[in-house]
Amino acid sequence: MGFMDKMKKAAESAQAATSKVGVGASADQMALANKAKRLMDHGVDAPAHIDSMTATGNTDTPGGTEYVITLTVKPASGEAYQATTNQYIYPSNPFSEGQDVTVKVDAEDSTQVLIFGGA
Repeated sequence: MGFMDKMKKAAESAQAATSKVGVGASADQMALANKAKRLMDHGVDAPAHIDSMTATGNTDTPGGTEYVITLTVKPASGEAYQATTNQYIYPSNPFSEGQDVTVKVDAEDSTQVLIFGGA
């Protein structure tokens, strides 16, 4: 068995072990990560206001807590509108209700938003 075969077998074993014990990112966490990547690469910055934040009870390994966040997004052109998103918030970069923030908005679907910074 060559080196690459051994590496492939080790990767398959690790993947099988991960799926059996539930270690690693959940499907929802992966979807949020993919959404964040898409918005980071292609999203448009817009100011927004956090209207509410409700913890879902989900946490991740780096110490984040998932929230359902309702925002009023204020695009440069057009009327302000409300959007709701799920997002992990970390102690090192906290956000709170009533805070003005900057969001990334999907140019093709303005309901798809994520907070990317304080205002």
